Amino acid sequence: MKGSLRVMRYAICLVWVWLPLTLVAAPFQVRILAVDHGNVVTPNQPFVVEYDVTADSNSDHYYYVDNSLKLTRSNSAMGSEAGRFSVTYPGGFSAGVSKDIRICLKEGNELVCDAIRVRAGQVLELKQAVEIHTVGIKDHVPPGQPFDIFYDVLKPTSSSHYYYVDGNLLATRSKGGHDGDEFSVTYPWGLENGDSIDVEICVNADEGGQACGARTIVASTPPAGADVPPPFNSDVMDQHFHASGSCNPVCGYYSNIYYGDSTVSWLPLVGPDSEPNGLRIDVYYPTSDGRVHAGEPNTLILYAHSANNNKETLLGPKKGTLESYLEIGGGGAGGVTVAALDFRHPAKDLDEQGYPVSRDDMSHAIQFFRYHAAVFNINPDDIFITGSSLGAGAGIHAAVKELANPGDPSPVRQVSSRIRGAFLATGQSSFSPHWFRENFLEEDIWPYYQPDFHDDEDRSIYGHAVADVDENAPLLELAYEQNYVDHKVTASEKTNKEVDTTHLPNYGLTMLDQYRLHGIGDRIMVRESYGGSFGTDSTRFVERNRISGN
Repeated sequence: MKGSLRVMRYAICLVWVWLPLTLVAAPFQVRILAVDHGNVVTPNQPFVVEYDVTADSNSDHYYYVDNSLKLTRSNSAMGSEAGRFSVTYPGGFSAGVSKDIRICLKEGNELVCDAIRVRAGQVLELKQAVEIHTVGIKDHVPPGQPFDIFYDVLKPTSSSHYYYVDGNLLATRSKGGHDGDEFSVTYPWGLENGDSIDVEICVNADEGGQACGARTIVASTPPAGADVPPPFNSDVMDQHFHASGSCNPVCGYYSNIYYGDSTVSWLPLVGPDSEPNGLRIDVYYPTSDGRVHAGEPNTLILYAHSANNNKETLLGPKKGTLESYLEIGGGGAGGVTVAALDFRHPAKDLDEQGYPVSRDDMSHAIQFFRYHAAVFNINPDDIFITGSSLGAGAGIHAAVKELANPGDPSPVRQVSSRIRGAFLATGQSSFSPHWFRENFLEEDIWPYYQPDFHDDEDRSIYGHAVADVDENAPLLELAYEQNYVDHKVTASEKTNKEVDTTHLPNYGLTMLDQYRLHGIGDRIMVRESYGGSFGTDSTRFVERNRISGN
């Protein structure tokens, strides 16, 4: 393998990918960025791998393919300064072939590496789309004042942009030819108190018709945050402590703390106490007795269970994951605190009209911990989400959502719901049935996909994380067990379960596209054909990216 390398100075990348690597105590890290379409490249074509070295190093650079050293570039050629580098794989490889590419530097006698698996093939390209971001606070704006609307156009186009209000074309603007990008438009007149408008922004699509995004915007005080938790302090927290004589996996923990409304119900109706009521959370500390520690604040990991499970899985089948998390940083002050929550399903816990009773439970948990950070002794700027399946889907949406409302009557709902990062396996980046049908299913099976759901053409009913990505989005690692599909799923494939549409890896590619559109592609890694250990890999992700401790 011959490499054509160049040095590029850029912001430090804070994301990593999985292969069975051992963490080395080194003053720098090697971090490879996603290649092409989620590490799928065009067959038989050269491709470039970019990577960051996060601090100065006098090491040579070593390049491995399938564990065989193929190229070494000397430190005299590469330089000793931190920065972004690249290497070109010159000939590519044949369709269907996958190779493991590892890039290493030395620290003493140890190799410090990062690795990705690259496959030659194709992926299904999404249709043109317009995604409108949340306007104001929860799409509520101050009466009588102009307001800005920010929106994304996903793919390159030379189309004009068309602005509709309440179904009427209000303006047309030529933007010239451009790549996918974020844009904004100002509504200059403002709205009277209590009035609302339906805004639609469209571009012409290459496949015919228009691609549009929609929002309903209301002029009024934003609604108060839902499901406000009861009063909480260190005395209340102490009342929830539960000692475990077996010390397996912990000697004690804080059980069933309410992070939200204590009277609501959630599904599935499971749990050791057979009480489905209340938005509850369990909290674990890496101390000998399981009680909150003194000294330096900890990183917080918020663990989100999969479907048909509950927060108690960390004491059962996932206790190895809990133990792994609590060992980060050696335990104790500056280590990791773990919280496991019960939450409602955004597409199954519905009211009588079929609308979700809550899409924000996980974001509300983040606000709860941030507001009470001193009580929990956590760093409010060092919060991570981990989870799989349902937990991953809810986690993706919470990761890119901001619910802070400075005017909310509850101080808990006034603080930010932003996080530091998330490691999530097989999660959905949208719960919108309309969006999924149009992008990933052959038209003849549209009527059979989620037929009981509202046909939410504006993608706003159940949750659509794709529209919430902006320049403040967190570090994100998404892993999927299948390969990306390169065509729309057929009736036969869905009927015979040849493709798992619930956990489709292409969900992750939509997030990768959005991150790149906003210039933060170095914060995300999406990978297919994942066969690693969730507990081990999510632990390593937090270790590499947290800011608490050393």
